[in-house]
Amino acid sequence: MCWLKGREMQTLTVEAATPDSALALYEALSGFRAELRATEDEHSYVEVTLGQSDREIVEVLNAIEDYVTHRATGPARVGLNGRKFALHAVAPSPQAD
Repeated sequence: MCWLKGREMQTLTVEAATPDSALALYEALSGFRAELRATEDEHSYVEVTLGQSDREIVEVLNAIEDYVTHRATGPARVGLNGRKFALHAVAPSPQAD
């Protein structure tokens, strides 16, 4: 964890299937403190530094959900505070007639 303006920061990690999908996700999260990373064995992922604001956390999760929904290739694998979870696409809502 890091500190910014006296507040503890959290890091959210999103695993990517390929370097190209990592780049696309990084671009989708460019409005946040996102960094494109790779492990020594060349697995790509995106790290987003989060503040303690619930609003910021929700905005980042919404951006990831939007990315997953529009790319339609499966859920995003996300890690936060030592826990891992999958963020799935949102099903289209039925249109009113």
